[in-house]
Amino acid sequence: MIFIDNMKRHRYAPTGGFTLIELVIVIVLLGILASVALPRFLDIAGDAHNASVSGTSGAMASAVNIAHAKWLASGQPTTSPPIAGIDFLNTGHSNVGFNDQGWPDAANEGKEDLKPNDVLAGGGNDNLICSQIMKNLLSSSSVTFGVGEGCDENYCAVYKEPDCVYTYQKNKDVARVIIYSTNTGAVLKKLP
Repeated sequence: MIFIDNMKRHRYAPTGGFTLIELVIVIVLLGILASVALPRFLDIAGDAHNASVSGTSGAMASAVNIAHAKWLASGQPTTSPPIAGIDFLNTGHSNVGFNDQGWPDAANEGKEDLKPNDVLAGGGNDNLICSQIMKNLLSSSSVTFGVGEGCDENYCAVYKEPDCVYTYQKNKDVARVIIYSTNTGAVLKKLP
C-alpha cells in the first residue's frame, strides 16, 4: 500500500521548469511585440498635439465665419475711419473690425472703440492685433494667444501680410501652425 501511495505522489509531482529554449523564445517574442508597439505608444503625445491644433483651428474657422455673418447682418460696416466694428466682448465698444470683404482685420481690448492703429498693417502693432482678433472671437475659449515669436501662451501670433500666423507652443520641437487669411477668411492648419 505504501509503495502504491508513493507512486501516485511521484506521478503527479512536477518534473521541472521551463527549458532554456522556451525562455529564450518568450523573451524574443516580447522583444518583437515591444519593438512594434512601443513606437505607436510614443507617438500618442504627437497625436494629442495634432488633435489640439485641429480642434483649435476648427473653433477659429467657426468664429471667423460667425463674425462674418454678424458683419453681414449688421449692415456690412466698413473699416474706413471712423472704424465701425462689432462688440464681441460685450464691453459697449466695438472691438472687432472688418475689411471690405467682411473678414476680421482689426481688434482691440474693448476698452474703447476701434481706431485706425487697431487695423492690421496700419499701426505697427500687427502681432498684437492678430492675437487680439482671436482672443475676442474666441472670448470664452481656454486657448490663449500671445504676441510674437516664442511667447509663453498656447499660440504665438505673428502677422505675415495678409495672414495672421498662430504657432503652437506646447510642443516647440515640431512645427504646428494655424494660418488665418484676412483676405479670404480661410483658416488653414499645418501639421507634421
